[in-house]
Amino acid sequence: MTQSYISIGSNIDATKNIASAKRELSNIFTCTYSDNFYSEAEGFKGKDFINLVAGFETSLDPISLTQTLKSLEEKIGRDINQKGMRDRVIDLDLILFGDLIMKDQGIELPSSDIEDYLFILEPLAQIAEKEIHPVFNISFGEMLKEKLK
Repeated sequence: MTQSYISIGSNIDATKNIASAKRELSNIFTCTYSDNFYSEAEGFKGKDFINLVAGFETSLDPISLTQTLKSLEEKIGRDINQKGMRDRVIDLDLILFGDLIMKDQGIELPSSDIEDYLFILEPLAQIAEKEIHPVFNISFGEMLKEKLK
């Protein structure tokens, strides 16, 4: 089993769709969830987002896990037009998979979103404060402190 973390975000019917995502994820995995974090849309004009991070152990490999997340997005109502920087029903992205470092088949681990976006790092640090970033060799709690300076 590998400890994994995913980011969850929505800005279309966000409260309802975040609840649906948590329900679907909890049917598959035993999840720990961060609090909800609220942020403005970045890179485009849109409604504010609700973001959070879920952590769980899985026996799936990263490619299968990513496929599972994409299937859940579709089940919740995300369609093909919700790519890139735009409004979205739900976004489920694998951001960490144990200490695996990879960039293959459209999967980047650890995700650069951790260092690029406070709305990813902050909820991750809340539930994985002492875990170590596999590339930077620093805890997520320390990364957050540095980013907030």
